[in-house]
Amino acid sequence: MTRHREYSKQEILKDEGSRKARCNRVRFRHLPLARQQSAQRTLLEMMLRRSARSSARPAIGWIVIMWIVLAALDGITGPYYSFNSLYLVLLCMTTWCFGRIAGLTSGALAIAATLYLNGFGDEFSAQESSVPALAAAGNASMRGVGVVFIILLVGAFRRTFDQEQANALIDPLTGLGNRRSFQRECKRQEMAARRDRRILLCGVIDLDGFKAVNDQHGHAAGDEVLRIVAQALGAAVRPYDVTARLGGDEFAFCLTVRDEAAGHRKAGRIHAVVMAAMEASEWAATCSLGAATGSDVEQALRVADRVMYEAKASGKSALVF
Repeated sequence: MTRHREYSKQEILKDEGSRKARCNRVRFRHLPLARQQSAQRTLLEMMLRRSARSSARPAIGWIVIMWIVLAALDGITGPYYSFNSLYLVLLCMTTWCFGRIAGLTSGALAIAATLYLNGFGDEFSAQESSVPALAAAGNASMRGVGVVFIILLVGAFRRTFDQEQANALIDPLTGLGNRRSFQRECKRQEMAARRDRRILLCGVIDLDGFKAVNDQHGHAAGDEVLRIVAQALGAAVRPYDVTARLGGDEFAFCLTVRDEAAGHRKAGRIHAVVMAAMEASEWAATCSLGAATGSDVEQALRVADRVMYEAKASGKSALVF
């Protein structure tokens, strides 16, 4: 005999709520990563990220204008109206965009301006004589301490933010850029190539025998191989060329050359330098390299990836251009 449990209304509603929540999580999980991140960010976060990526030079004009407008508004309205919150917002924006020194300088000027325009008294009486000199000096000192604390806090947050942004673009094992930074920097290289009337040289490197090194000697040995390749790749290119570890045992580079012949020579030199570094190590691993030239970075990388597999199929440790 089967017993049927009777569910209460509260249990049914709770079950429906949890089921809807699971469905929402599944739908959200299948959204593209950019849309997921955008949905999780507030307007303030998006503004801070955009301002951090942009140059400080365009922000100078509109921040100076905002300071002038705020000071004029404070002077026109007189001491009966307080604009302290707006001053703090502008101080935070100034510190975020231009750094701690600019924030401290503008903070000192803001305190001097507010004391000159509104006096040392409280904001309701608007009479300087209503507050004793000692209390007025104490109020001004407390205002200065608060402003300095906020400026130092925003400055420390900006430095931490910049450091985390930089770390998010670096492969922690090899010190090269990761896939995300590689895609971003390749776009810059593409624009530079068009400006200088040069072409792009893109290459993809895949290690041969890397899995055997991992299996026989452990992951520490595999990490050492990856670091050797990264150092050799960095030494084979110019400081402003783009290099990255795309993931696993796959590396890539992107640089500009004069013509296809120069690209062929450069790809051969990079392959020779990386191979020499690997042969000088104690690990039995080599690399295959596929390289291609072109004016479009995505097309060049697709061709380089395809010919890299042709190099591996031809016997490994080869270069196909």
